[in-house]
Amino acid sequence: MNEPVDRLLDEVRATLRRWDMLDENERILAAVSGGADSVCLAHVLAALDIPFAIAHFDHQTREGASAEDAEFVKHLAADLGIPFYVVSQPVADEAAASGLSFETYAREQRYAFLSRIAVEESYSVIATGHHRDDVAETVLLRLLRGASPEGLAGIPPVRLVATAAGNVRIVRPLIACSREAIEVWLHECKLPYRTDVTNRDPVYLRNRIRHELIPQLSAEYNPRLTEALYRTASLLRDEHDFMAEQAQRFLERCMDADGHLIRDNFREGPRALQRRALRFFTWEHGASPDFDRVEAGIAFICHGPTGQVCDLGDGLALRNARERTEVVEPSTAEDMLAIPLAMPGITKAFGRIIRIRYCDTPPPEPLSVYCSPTRQVFDAHRIDGPLAIRHRQPGDRFKPLGMTGRRKLKDYFIDLGLPHSTRHRQLLLVDRSRILWVIGRAMAADAAVTADTRRWLEVTIEDAKEIGE
Repeated sequence: MNEPVDRLLDEVRATLRRWDMLDENERILAAVSGGADSVCLAHVLAALDIPFAIAHFDHQTREGASAEDAEFVKHLAADLGIPFYVVSQPVADEAAASGLSFETYAREQRYAFLSRIAVEESYSVIATGHHRDDVAETVLLRLLRGASPEGLAGIPPVRLVATAAGNVRIVRPLIACSREAIEVWLHECKLPYRTDVTNRDPVYLRNRIRHELIPQLSAEYNPRLTEALYRTASLLRDEHDFMAEQAQRFLERCMDADGHLIRDNFREGPRALQRRALRFFTWEHGASPDFDRVEAGIAFICHGPTGQVCDLGDGLALRNARERTEVVEPSTAEDMLAIPLAMPGITKAFGRIIRIRYCDTPPPEPLSVYCSPTRQVFDAHRIDGPLAIRHRQPGDRFKPLGMTGRRKLKDYFIDLGLPHSTRHRQLLLVDRSRILWVIGRAMAADAAVTADTRRWLEVTIEDAKEIGE
């Protein structure tokens, strides 16, 4: 008997049971980066005779080291005799063009890739290698930045993600295991893994928390700090789930048949329910106000004068009537502005450089290779009038390539798990009547290249700062 090996496997079995993570005959897709955590996840699933496949996202970073990670994971999947899916993207360049931080953009792209594979290949579960130390780091990170009880609940063991083809469940079988236990388990089993040197780069706050703050707090205040933070997060998660249910019921009592808030009913609720209910209410309208705006919104609903408006951010505002509070959705001039693009030619808009050119021959590579989050190709004859670039507007819909039917842009963003602040900044390429490209993410089917295409229109977008503009 190998005690460290058996102990970790027992911990995972208990976690799977406690959170009802897996049902019989479900198809599981494991996200494996090649690091200790995800490699442990793969081998643990194999040791427990749980069928699964592996998916790997190559960020094209670290001067080729990420490609070596991809090759390592490919061989791991081959050794285990399981399916392997991989995608490779120049994330640093794409993040710069998108205007998002590398970390935020990379995370979005990873989960978009995992969700896409899960939908296309009929996997109902995505398993990740998050563990107890990740939860502790997340709690400290959010505490330093300021967070709600929900935020301090850390990383959920199970999370549902809505997609066009139904819900995909994200599970974390290692969530109760420590990083040390995982590394000991790999050592005892003589299992190799890759080490990402950027995980020690102090430029990232999470790395400083992991390698500086937690060791100092553990040495000087509590040697079992990560365990304590994990326990606190678990308690907060349970209490948040209960309070969320109560807040939802309270919100339902506060709404009339037209979706307006009944001010007297809202005023009678306890502050804790008011706060959560207002957040739920704003989420339904595509906004995610911070703490100060929520507090201002509560005061406005309860005591604000009739006829006045309260701005909650993200293009959402409330207007008080005598007995009701209704939603108004103002937009700034820039938000509503659609900047026309030179066709062909170069246009500067929203801090980006957009280049458009016509081609009488197809791209030199297959579109799946040639196109990227910063370059897209369309059938020139299927475009309806001049092109423009703008932000989202109320009622926006589009038909994503590869999906059937038109979708609300808001629903598409929710499926991707985009934060509300990111949705507000998202740029769109449009023609006279349609959204053609959610830039950096998905193109619409309306103007996609087909076997009948005879003239191509290529659009590239770059961050103006990156090219010295």
